[in-house]
Amino acid sequence: MLESYSMQQLSLIEQLLILGLVVNFILVTILTILLIKLRQGYNNLLKYGNKGLIAVFEGIQKTLGSHEQKTEKLSSKLRQLESANQDNLQHLVVKRFNPFKNTGGDQSFMLTILDGHQNGVIITSLHSRENTRFYVKSIVEGVGDPYPLSEEEAKTLKKGLKNI
Repeated sequence: MLESYSMQQLSLIEQLLILGLVVNFILVTILTILLIKLRQGYNNLLKYGNKGLIAVFEGIQKTLGSHEQKTEKLSSKLRQLESANQDNLQHLVVKRFNPFKNTGGDQSFMLTILDGHQNGVIITSLHSRENTRFYVKSIVEGVGDPYPLSEEEAKTLKKGLKNI
């Protein structure tokens, strides 16, 4: 049967066989490298002594449990701080204005100071040529109490309440 093939055909078959061997060698090399990397990863999992893989996973589970407890404690502390912060003065609004047309610039002002519960004060200063007067009105739950607010004071209060 070999006698029926020409030398040229035999050379082509030899070249194809050599090409197949080279491709197989490359594939075997790639698979060997992948196997080595896989084995290294497996050995890294088991490098914690003779504990075994289950013990490693149990350690990870304990660590996760402790992290969950710490996270819950931190969340609780944060809620306490947020609650305590509601009593702090945190919303300030200042408005300067000119209450009298015959006087100079915006010498008068209103200062609204509120906490997180919408409680606080509005301090109004009216400046004229003769004198300066200060008025203080308390704010309880977002409303002037016991004195009603002027239109301008109500506007600054509304602006301060937007920030809450």
